[in-house]
Amino acid sequence: MDPWTMLAEARMQEWLNRPAKEREAAPTEALAVVPLEVQLVDDARTLHAQARGALDPAEAARLRAEAAQIETRIMVLLEQSGRPLAAQEFARVLAEERQKR
Repeated sequence: MDPWTMLAEARMQEWLNRPAKEREAAPTEALAVVPLEVQLVDDARTLHAQARGALDPAEAARLRAEAAQIETRIMVLLEQSGRPLAAQEFARVLAEERQKR
């Protein structure tokens, strides 16, 4: 299962586990909000891409270190929210991103 599907499933399960009062439908004009986890993954992937394109080795190392900090934040966020399977899948996706040359 891809990471976005896993994240969507986790969100649906969280919603289903809420008391009925809290499960009211969202307004029809709800804003499109990108989940924090997705934002962080996108940021980490962007930093890895920038590191691959960096001409200066010191700059590439800095970008990779910044991406590593974001990856740690993602893992902590997913583990604390009780989504270890999503954390595993995101870890796999990010490992693939690190392996790109």
